[in-house]
Amino acid sequence: MKGNKFNFSKLFYNDRFVMLFSVILAFIIWVALPGNMDDTTYAVIKDIPISIPELGNELKVFYMDKTKTSVRVSGNAIILRNLTKDDIEVTFGDDFTGLESAVQGKFKLTAKKASLANDYSIQANSLDPDEVNVFVDREDAIEIPIESKTDATVGENYHMGTVTLSQKTVTVKGAQTILQKISSAKAVYTFGKELTETQNVEAQLKFYDSNDKEIDSDYFERKYIEADIQAVNIKIPVMKVKPLNVVPKFINAPLTLNTDGGLITISPQTIEIAAPDDDTIDIDSISTKDIDLSRVSPDTSSITVDLVIPSGIKTIGDTSSVTVSFNTGNMTSKNFTVKKLRALNVPEGKYVTIHSKSVTVTIVGDKSQLEKMTDSDLTAYVDVSDINSGGSVTKNAEIVISAQMDQCWPYWLNDDPYPVVVSVADKVTLSEASSAESSTAESSQNSQ
Repeated sequence: MKGNKFNFSKLFYNDRFVMLFSVILAFIIWVALPGNMDDTTYAVIKDIPISIPELGNELKVFYMDKTKTSVRVSGNAIILRNLTKDDIEVTFGDDFTGLESAVQGKFKLTAKKASLANDYSIQANSLDPDEVNVFVDREDAIEIPIESKTDATVGENYHMGTVTLSQKTVTVKGAQTILQKISSAKAVYTFGKELTETQNVEAQLKFYDSNDKEIDSDYFERKYIEADIQAVNIKIPVMKVKPLNVVPKFINAPLTLNTDGGLITISPQTIEIAAPDDDTIDIDSISTKDIDLSRVSPDTSSITVDLVIPSGIKTIGDTSSVTVSFNTGNMTSKNFTVKKLRALNVPEGKYVTIHSKSVTVTIVGDKSQLEKMTDSDLTAYVDVSDINSGGSVTKNAEIVISAQMDQCWPYWLNDDPYPVVVSVADKVTLSEASSAESSTAESSQNSQ
């Protein structure tokens, strides 16, 4: 058995084996080494950025659907092994750089060497992708008023006030042809329930064309256009509704004026107001501005009077005035001679002399009351608080009607209706009077 053992080393003493082994080994080395320097190999250079050339006519690129590409190159293996994406420039052809107006479409790409490395070739038609979808336009900007668009409704006995926005306008810049589509900007928010208190919410902005169709969101996502703000704050005041009685305020009227006798009516007698739900406004009625009865004659059927609306509340339906109507069919006028003339607010230490004997006045009111009225139902009062001692002056008197004549009032058209002549003098004390008499007597004796 020992004599039959195989000895591998003895093979190398065999000429045929050595020749075959040498051929095999040479083939393996030839395959493993780069071999002949003139041999051509191929490679793909990936992620090459697409260069955007400068455009004329104020045009710019707003969108490209691809920003990178790849290309197949050939050359010496050692050269290709060191080649990178920085050694190749990919850009557009002359049809792109020669654009004169806005356009959206596909444009072919071209590749060229961009480094000192030259011992390689760019394979024709090997760009992948070899064209790009591009949008080119001029840049512009517009400012648009912002509107509110909500589904806000209020519950029963509540009122919605004026909606306000934290910003009134939005500026949108970008592709001119897209901006021309925009007609309005709206702050959009959905509540989905009735409101019973004031709301402050952030609402996203949306843009609409002239047909109130929303502008495609792709325009924003692709940066065709950009807005300087994306949202605004919306404030929606919600106030409680409350009915209030209207209280008329009359001037130049009897103190006991009766507005329930059918001669004078107010319409509406109650109004609804909306007030903040914070208990800061607690009122049960609302008054009118002054209603001057001295200018109301039997020919006056009605007058319109503004309401005095407190700050912080709003009248429902924008009611800001009421109508005061007069039953002219039951009204008449009559002249009287007032003989009761009285002074008011006489200063201390003064006395007043009323030189006028009477005043003629015109009284307007209910026919039945005027039939019963006499001169004695009227008194003319003159305020002398601002009259100095000295000569006589003329003052306008205030006519007061007796309480039972509660649907009658004085009437005049001029600014000096009831003139009364009065004078004010200093009062003389008893001692001053005695001293004056003594001085007079002494003077009389001396003259004798």
